[in-house]
Amino acid sequence: MGLLGSRLRQRRKQMGLRQRDIAGVDRVSFLSKVERGASRPSLKSLEDWSLELSSTAADLIGDHLVLEAAKESILLTEKCHAYLRRLPATSLTSFLRDLSASASALSIPVPQPPPDPDLAYLTAKVLLHRGMTRDAQKIVEKWLSSPCPPLARIRHLSLLCLIYRELAESGKEQEAQDALRRTLLELDHQELLDTLPDACSLTASDLELLKVSALVRKGNLL
Repeated sequence: MGLLGSRLRQRRKQMGLRQRDIAGVDRVSFLSKVERGASRPSLKSLEDWSLELSSTAADLIGDHLVLEAAKESILLTEKCHAYLRRLPATSLTSFLRDLSASASALSIPVPQPPPDPDLAYLTAKVLLHRGMTRDAQKIVEKWLSSPCPPLARIRHLSLLCLIYRELAESGKEQEAQDALRRTLLELDHQELLDTLPDACSLTASDLELLKVSALVRKGNLL
């Protein structure tokens, strides 16, 4: 069963609906094939079904959710690879697969990250996990020495605090904590909300940064 079929079936059962409730009597057979992974629906069919399931076509497809889960579980190789197997093969999923494999097997070299702050952060996280603390430090400090998106800066500073703690460099750890605190305090929740991009250019990072700023405003992160 494919990812889409699995998610469709799970969502339908969560809502206590039959296939005919979603697709109508005439298209029950087709929905059944989609749920089994034997057919793929048109976007129009998927959008129609998502309305009946109080969901969206994007959430039913689920690729973006699975990719984020793979990134979050980068240190848990089996779980990360299980997520990646449900995604189309791309250069990104290939890199994540190799990176996660290196997190649990010292015989596998840690791959060089592409020029992307999020993938650099994940690479540094794996290096720290493997005890290659100085290598992790180099990657993080390199990205922090140049402009990078606010959320990426927050992630790198958080990791840098852990790196300096591991190195027993308390002075530098305090400096990193102070820089992290300043970065968080500079977030303006209302401004981030007012300047959210339109639906065509909205990213998961935009929403995650907004959530972080909301927590800072409530005093839950400082």
